[in-house]
Amino acid sequence: MKKILLILLAILALATGSSTVISSASADSTLPILGNVTFTVGTPVNLDLGCLEAAPLFVWFDSGHLPTGLEMNGSGVVTGTPTESGTFSVIGYNCYYTAGQLESAGYSLTFIINPIPTTPAPFLEVHNLNKENCSLYFGYSFPVITDPGSVFISWENQDGTAMTSNSASDRVYHAAQIYGQTISISELNALANQVGIHGSYSGNEPYKCGDTLTVTVGYQFEGAPVATQTVAGVIVDKPSALPVAGGAPTQKLIPLNNDSCEFRVLATLPSAAMPGTTSISINSPGLLTNQVSFIISDQRASGLIDFTFSPEELSNGPINMSGLVSEDYRVSSPWACGSTLYISVDYYDLQGNYWSSTLSPETNVFGVTPTRPTVGPGIGDFVISAIQSDVGACSINVTAHVPFGTTSGPMGMGIYELEGSNLISGVYNLEMPIPSDGILTSTLSFASKADMSASWPLTDDQKILDNVRDCTGTYRVVLDTIGGVFAETLVTLGQLMPSCNAGSVQVNHRCLAVDRGFYTTELNSIYPIACPFGMTTATTASKSLNDCYKPMDQTIAGFKAPKAMKFKGTTNLAVITNTKDISNFRVTGPCTAKLANIVTKVKGKKVTTKMLKVTAGNKAGTCLVDLTAPSSGKYLDLSKVVQIKVSKTGK
Repeated sequence: MKKILLILLAILALATGSSTVISSASADSTLPILGNVTFTVGTPVNLDLGCLEAAPLFVWFDSGHLPTGLEMNGSGVVTGTPTESGTFSVIGYNCYYTAGQLESAGYSLTFIINPIPTTPAPFLEVHNLNKENCSLYFGYSFPVITDPGSVFISWENQDGTAMTSNSASDRVYHAAQIYGQTISISELNALANQVGIHGSYSGNEPYKCGDTLTVTVGYQFEGAPVATQTVAGVIVDKPSALPVAGGAPTQKLIPLNNDSCEFRVLATLPSAAMPGTTSISINSPGLLTNQVSFIISDQRASGLIDFTFSPEELSNGPINMSGLVSEDYRVSSPWACGSTLYISVDYYDLQGNYWSSTLSPETNVFGVTPTRPTVGPGIGDFVISAIQSDVGACSINVTAHVPFGTTSGPMGMGIYELEGSNLISGVYNLEMPIPSDGILTSTLSFASKADMSASWPLTDDQKILDNVRDCTGTYRVVLDTIGGVFAETLVTLGQLMPSCNAGSVQVNHRCLAVDRGFYTTELNSIYPIACPFGMTTATTASKSLNDCYKPMDQTIAGFKAPKAMKFKGTTNLAVITNTKDISNFRVTGPCTAKLANIVTKVKGKKVTTKMLKVTAGNKAGTCLVDLTAPSSGKYLDLSKVVQIKVSKTGK
């Protein structure tokens, strides 16, 4: 019987799998370890181990496992495709012939099955350059050296126009090097036809400025499957023009003189508003705390702003009205019918500029005095009232009521010296139309005819200004005609307005700090500016929109509470908030509670923490634990209520 040492050939490939057990045969020889053969999961194997003589009856190994997916036939040929990576050893190769001869190859054979190689993902960056030629930048790199000719870049727009460019067959891209360039839409359309670029193009239209592109780069590494990276949603466009700067809203205030004492606010915006910034503010003069601010829905803000209010309803609490998104209610004293209210419509334009109707040259009146109608014909008297306006250098708002049945006639409103008949400022009309509600209003001035107006048609010739004077002293305000004075009242004007810094407003000739949630940015502001909806300020006297912030929730980190406890059982509840304060607590039901120092171990170290130790009594029931904490700085109030069922079983 002859013995021979067989020499094996190794074939490289790809694959995955599990091992196959080969039945063992007895062997007396001592087997030396000889050689390895290496393959790859997924790559076919054809390995002839061979025998010394031809046509053996069968062959076998004394022990061991062939890799899963491989098998050996009776002639010693190993075939198949490995399906699992790993190391597999077989020992003692034998060939048996019909004449009873037995060849024993005294060696062990190790199959090394490598896994399928993978291609690591490439890097890709694509962004619009906002240039007039509609260009974009795209840059890419690879973590390893690419296989020759395997790199490709594909482009597709929202209409399905697609183009793929492939690198030359011998082109290799180096690892970690960034390949980047700028390309315009016109260059992209010509890319498939460039020399050295092998590409394909599909689609009915070329790429165009304004397209939304999806860009993909891909490659292979050592024959492994292709790896890609994609950037989608890249809009390639020219520089966008800045949105048109806005202007001050124009507004008109109309007392409806109905039984509900309603008034109507009409306003329009000259340009588009930043979403969620259009508001109506209603103030009672002289009291910063008496204010209601409404955020107007974007849909209503884009057209005619038209709302009807009643002062009594406004001061009785928050109201719910279509077209108003939210309300900031700060009324400390009620508003009665006949009280003068000041109105402003405010918004931010798309460039972030703040605008108010108080800045509009087309808006002359910012105050409205809602009234109810006079009962019955012939009832009522001529009544006049006046108040110094916060708008203008020295303006006085005058409101007069004409009894029911009065038609029209030569009338005027004027301000006279307290003693004598010297007219200082006034407006008149020989054919003054009397409205059905009998309400006449005007704005008179001690400083300029330009600040004067009336609720009836008025020409510049019908304005009287004796001479400019300081805004101080007590004067008579009259509603008169050539036949005499219908009604009169007194108005006392304060000293010249002081210079008020940002963060304050001028009210009754004083500088008052704006409330929390408001700010002013300019000297001598008259109306405070409300922070955007849902935002406030940390203090009063804020000077910038940047002082506005959205309050954060106050929470208790790591808070856990059991749903049930046994009689006399205890549990420890966390009470320290994210403001580092200890919550207040109130416990009701069959439980008691007290603050205690609880020692725990954190990473092997003892840590003492202040916690609320809750102890159950010996009666069944439900314990309510109410944890509260006041707001602190930029945090909201905290209120947390938990229920713990107490029973004998603790269930």
